Amino acid sequence: MAATIKDIAKQLNISVSTVSYALNGGPRSVPDDIRESVLRVAKELNYRPNRVARSMVTGKSDTIGVVPPEVTDNVFLSPYLHLALNGIINEAGRQHQDVLLFTRCSEVDRDELASILVDGRVDGVIFIAPHFSEKSVELAASLHSPCATVSGVPLDGVLSFSVDNESGVASAMGHLYELGHRKIAHIAGRLDMQDALVRLQAYQAFLRNHHISYREEWVGMGQFTIEGGRRAMAQLLTLPEPPTAVFCANDEMALGALFEAHSRQVRVPEDISIVGFDMTPGSENVYPGLTTVRQPIGELSAAAVRALKALIDGKEPQEPTVFQTELIIRQSTTCPKEHKS
Repeated sequence: MAATIKDIAKQLNISVSTVSYALNGGPRSVPDDIRESVLRVAKELNYRPNRVARSMVTGKSDTIGVVPPEVTDNVFLSPYLHLALNGIINEAGRQHQDVLLFTRCSEVDRDELASILVDGRVDGVIFIAPHFSEKSVELAASLHSPCATVSGVPLDGVLSFSVDNESGVASAMGHLYELGHRKIAHIAGRLDMQDALVRLQAYQAFLRNHHISYREEWVGMGQFTIEGGRRAMAQLLTLPEPPTAVFCANDEMALGALFEAHSRQVRVPEDISIVGFDMTPGSENVYPGLTTVRQPIGELSAAAVRALKALIDGKEPQEPTVFQTELIIRQSTTCPKEHKS
């Protein structure tokens, strides 16, 4: 039969509450000699703590909740989500936290969602790339539940972690511009998500700043998926005047655009240049290697865990954090054909 704190208390002739305080580090202080005795006897008895009982004493579950953008078929095959979850789980382990994945937040009503957030299952929540229509972040903030967003809209009372999308887009567009491209299309992501909207706006701003006309037909909607990238690229390639380069708001859409170009015998980069965003693992394992904008998804997500844990522990909330991007030039971009002639 497994040892309990009552067995430790009996052997040391002290109260059960004193044993609990010694094992849990509080909430009341225990003299060092008694604490050392409790730990020694616990080891001798091969004591294993009851996590539920411990959470009742400390008021903490040592668990962080994670809410993905939404749960649809194959959503967890997303390379972006892979990197974000990997960063969260790795850092949670270093912080001695478990991770609980919530997959129904977009389906439940407000009362049920409120119950999920405050019922003690988690000490705080990280929302990954929430949609503009997603109300759970605002609800969590209104309930004063510790929470953070990764790639979300900054909100009062919510820790915010994002990348400098404007700078990343400017570097991608600047690269194409320096190569001589002026006919630059854009394949946008889901415009109900912060990253997609800001990247589209940054694309438009670059065109304005460089006195290049904005053309509606050169903006396709790829929904952040490979299939969406293929569909958008197909539309661009069948235009009477197709672009010479395409900037895609993520690597999955860029890969879709690349595959579609291959299927139509359109050469990349000789006939059309393609740039992605994210630097997911698949971006370098294709031919030609994809020029892309690296965003530190894993580091960003890990920072969200550290800041959330500090907030849970009663420390001052961290200011919104913006990470820098880096342009990674590979083989999918070159000068336009007319520039070479």
